[in-house]
Amino acid sequence: GLARYYRRKGFVVACQDEATFGLIPIISRGWAVRGSRPVARTDFKQESITVMGARTKRAFVYSFCKRKNKRRFVRFLKLLQKKWSRVFLIIDNAPWHRGREVADFLKGNRKTFRVMYFPRYTPELNPVEQCWKPARRTLSNRLLRTLPAAQYHLRKTFGNSKAMPKMFKYL
Repeated sequence: GLARYYRRKGFVVACQDEATFGLIPIISRGWAVRGSRPVARTDFKQESITVMGARTKRAFVYSFCKRKNKRRFVRFLKLLQKKWSRVFLIIDNAPWHRGREVADFLKGNRKTFRVMYFPRYTPELNPVEQCWKPARRTLSNRLLRTLPAAQYHLRKTFGNSKAMPKMFKYL
């Protein structure tokens, strides 16, 4: 429907979302010697990093930030603007996606951006949500002591096109 219309008009169709990754270990299933008691070492730091990501059928553009806010979201939109000249962006209803700063930027860049919102409380419709799963799997069962170490592993995962899930057909 609407995505197909904008694709014919020369727009890149993308979905956007954010995820937060911390230094607290993600414990998942793993292998161990039979009869042994695996121990999960932790470092109990409450530090975290947020990843803003936009997914098209073939590409995943992301950016790291400390906090999710309107100013940071506008900065991410500028990154998308450099990457793609015209973008039809589908986003969720997070508070930092709305507001005067965001509205002013989108109004000033009407030729570049068209924005549509997912219905409220429907993360299952957003294909970017599926991109966070391989990233969490990469960080699971690891003791990461610093945020740059976490970013290193996240960059490797996001840069690996085979690790990223296929884009849903409904777009």
